Amino acid sequence: MYDLFIKGGLVYTEQGFYPMNIVVKGERIAGLICPNQEVEAEKVIDATGMHVFPGFIDVHCHLREPGFTHKEDFYHGSRAFAHSGITMICPQPNLDPVPLTLDAYKQEIEAGEANSVIDFNPPGCPLGEDPNAVHEMSEYGSAWFKLFQKKAPYPYNTAAGTLDTYRIFEAFKKCAAEGKFCSVHPFDQYFYEHAVQSVEDDGLPMKMEHVRPRTYTNEEMTSAAYQLSFLAENAGMPWYAMHAWHKDFIELVRRVKARGNMKVFSSLEYMPAIEPSDYIWSQTTQEWLLCAHDNQPDMAAIWEGVRDGTIDAIGSDNAPHSVEEYQKANDNPKFSAGFGNADYFGNMLISHAMEGDFSLEKLAEITSVNAAKAFGFYPRKGSNVVGSDADFTIVDTNYNWTVSKDDKVYCKNQCVPYVGREMHGKAMYTVVRGKVIMDHDEVADARGYGKFIRPEDCSL
Repeated sequence: MYDLFIKGGLVYTEQGFYPMNIVVKGERIAGLICPNQEVEAEKVIDATGMHVFPGFIDVHCHLREPGFTHKEDFYHGSRAFAHSGITMICPQPNLDPVPLTLDAYKQEIEAGEANSVIDFNPPGCPLGEDPNAVHEMSEYGSAWFKLFQKKAPYPYNTAAGTLDTYRIFEAFKKCAAEGKFCSVHPFDQYFYEHAVQSVEDDGLPMKMEHVRPRTYTNEEMTSAAYQLSFLAENAGMPWYAMHAWHKDFIELVRRVKARGNMKVFSSLEYMPAIEPSDYIWSQTTQEWLLCAHDNQPDMAAIWEGVRDGTIDAIGSDNAPHSVEEYQKANDNPKFSAGFGNADYFGNMLISHAMEGDFSLEKLAEITSVNAAKAFGFYPRKGSNVVGSDADFTIVDTNYNWTVSKDDKVYCKNQCVPYVGREMHGKAMYTVVRGKVIMDHDEVADARGYGKFIRPEDCSL
């Protein structure tokens, strides 16, 4: 007898979607069988009329643990991600302590193993003083590394950030020695400071709502990206082009890929770039909370970059704060009031596919396949093949709904973004290594089920 039988669905393969049934034994896919074949199993999912994707992977999120758990944590954040179909996450390193050493990295891993309901692999940070730290974290399982080319109020005031390009170059060389990517939040401090000053020059109140739309401009981010691509190439490091959402940044990535002289992986981040919520609804205090938004990109350029393969993945950039911090945010013009979107992220991408921005096959690539291949998780993750982890995001593409203030959410601050957004398609099941973690909005209380996934353990 099998442990799980998924029947009636259209199953993703790298040749397209095909009607197949899936049988699961333990944590792995045991077989792909004819759609009319029935078997006995402990649990059966009737996926008739649904699409069965390899489990969605979020390559860029912030869970704030350890150090800032008043904002979010592994338990609540991972349940929120499972709610929207995500089976694996890669939390970023602006924490306390920052994972600059193996000991600090292990502290984050231990928090995840104790509390996460889905799988995870957080990038370490390569800015530490210990010359062996990058090698040690790489050997332990960090799939890539991350730093911030920015200094500003949290989340940019930790030891994970620097403006020192020499230090960045040295960090790149350490990552190159391990054959690993280093993603960077690209930034130009001068553009940022002048954006803040321009608010005063224009006679406007020095408020966050006036500053944020002037930051993260095309010039600010693309000029930094040119510098980072140059440093990556000269360090011999594969370039992770993160936050590639402005038109000229996307064109830079397209040209570097076409040149073919270094390996490139690129992502754009959903939260600040696509349909940002100026206000989110607090279910706890029953009020709208101001977030404002960054300088907005050219959406046509974004979707063209996704469709033609210039953009390899879309990360959530889930970046929640506490309700109390949002209540005071507008008086701090430099506060980066990101918001949590974990409860909606997977479904937002599904909706974009159903609205014609990209195909369902492309959805599988940007949510799972590309990242799994780039970071060494494939074929254990990112595939529906026999022997791979039984991770599935099962989607009803015909389900239409609207985001409501009263939606059930699992994030710690109980805030709802995107209120009123009409949605097309929805993740109905989230399955992680054979265990049904989410079933029609109900997320299992499976604290500690999530595993730290090492690239070294991902061959079949």
